[in-house]
Amino acid sequence: MIKTIIFMLISCILHINLTCAALGPYDTVLATSFPLGVYWPWERVNGLAQRNGIEKWAWVERCLDDMKAHHIDAVWVVNLNIHDLRPLADRCEARQMKLVPALSELHYNISWRLNNWEYLEKQSRSAIAAAGDSPAILAWALCDEPPKGIVDEMEIFRRKFREWGAKQPAIVVTTWSDTPHYAEDTNFSVICADIYPFFSAGNPNGPNTPSLSRAHYRRNVLLTTDKAVKNGKTPWVMPQCFCDIWGPWAYTPQGEMRALPGSVIHWRQPTTGEMRWQLWSSLAAGVQGLFIFVYNPPAYDKPNAAPYSGTAFPPSFSIKEDTLIPDATGGIVRPDGSPTPNYDIISRTYEDFSRLRTLLNGAVPVKKALGRVTGSGFLGTLHNPTTGRTFIMVVNDNTDQAQTLDVRLTRHRDVRNLLTNEILKRTGNNTISITLEPGGGAALEYVP
Repeated sequence: MIKTIIFMLISCILHINLTCAALGPYDTVLATSFPLGVYWPWERVNGLAQRNGIEKWAWVERCLDDMKAHHIDAVWVVNLNIHDLRPLADRCEARQMKLVPALSELHYNISWRLNNWEYLEKQSRSAIAAAGDSPAILAWALCDEPPKGIVDEMEIFRRKFREWGAKQPAIVVTTWSDTPHYAEDTNFSVICADIYPFFSAGNPNGPNTPSLSRAHYRRNVLLTTDKAVKNGKTPWVMPQCFCDIWGPWAYTPQGEMRALPGSVIHWRQPTTGEMRWQLWSSLAAGVQGLFIFVYNPPAYDKPNAAPYSGTAFPPSFSIKEDTLIPDATGGIVRPDGSPTPNYDIISRTYEDFSRLRTLLNGAVPVKKALGRVTGSGFLGTLHNPTTGRTFIMVVNDNTDQAQTLDVRLTRHRDVRNLLTNEILKRTGNNTISITLEPGGGAALEYVP
C-alpha cells in the first residue's frame, strides 16, 4: 500500500515537471491574458476595402479603431500572410490590442503539409522573424479545426515551433467534438473550442430549436472548461455571431442577407438575447477568453450561385421565395463596417466583462455551489485561487425576455452585485432576487 502511494506521488511529480518543462513564461502570460476578442478572416479585407472605396490598410485601421471603441482588445486573424504580419502587429500594438495570427503559410491540416517538417520549419522561421519582438503577438494559431486523427502531429508541430524560435505559445481552435482530445493528448496551454449552436429551424444537421441550441452550447462550453482545467490548461471559446446560406443569396442596400430561391439556411444569426447569453454562459462556465466568430461579413454576395443540390437537406428545405433575414449580415458588422444590433450587445457585454476581469482572471469552477437558482436560469460557482475569492455567476436562460430570478443562498449573508455594487437583501427564506436582461447575467459575491 505504502509503495503504491509513493509510486503515485512520484508519478504526479513527474507529470507536473514534464508539463512545466513544456511551458514557458509566455504560457503564463497567455493563461492570464483573458482576451475579449473577435475572429477576423483576412481574405475578406481586400474585398471589403474595395467595396467601400478605401485603401486596404486604411480599412484595416478603421476596423481596428472600431473594435477598440467597442471594447474588443484582441483579434484572431485567420489566413493572414507573413508579408502582412508585422504591419498588422504594429497597428495592433499602437492600439494596445493583442493579435493571434493564424497564418495561411502554416495551416497544418492540408494534405501535402502533413509531416512536411522541412517546409513548415522554413515558413515558421520566416513568420517568427517577421514578427520580431512585437509585443502585440499573444499566441500563434497553427491550425483551424485540426481533427483528432492528427492530434499527435499537432503536438509535434507545437513543440517544433517553440524550438524554431517562437517567443509566444502555439495554439489551435478545435471543434467541440475534437476539443477533449486536444485537452487530454497535447501540451497546448490553451484549449479553444468553436461552438456554433444556432442552426436553422428544423435543420437535420444540428440543434434546430432555441432550447436545443442553448443546451448544446452550455453542454459543450462546460465540457471544454472541465477538460481544460482538469488537464492544467486555460479554456477559451469561440461563440457564434454569423448566418450561413448555401446557394444563392444577396445583400440588401442596408447590408442584410436575403436568401434567394433555391438556397437553404444552414446556421441562422443569433438574436441579441442569444448573443448576450452565449457570452454570459461562457463566463459562468469558467471560460477565460472569448473570440467571437466572426467580425467581418463576406465582401460579396452570391445572387447568381447555383441552387443548393446536396444531400445534407431534404428538398423541402429549399427556399421558395426571396426571404429577408433581419439583422443577419454574415458577421458582427455590416459590409460597410457599420454595427449590427448584435455588435452593440457585444460591446456592452465586453465592457462589463472588462470591469470584472481582475475577479474572473484565473477563476475555475467549483462543485460546491454557493446557491441554487429557480426558474429558467443557470448558476455557476467560481473560485479564484489567486485572490481567494469565491463568487456566483447567474445567467438568465430566457433569451427573449428580461426575467427576475430567485437564488436560494447556501450562506446566511447578503450578496453584492459586483457590476452595480448593489447589496441584494435576503428574504426570510434566505433567497435573493435579481432581474436580468434577455440572456443576461450577473456576478454576485457574499458580503463579508
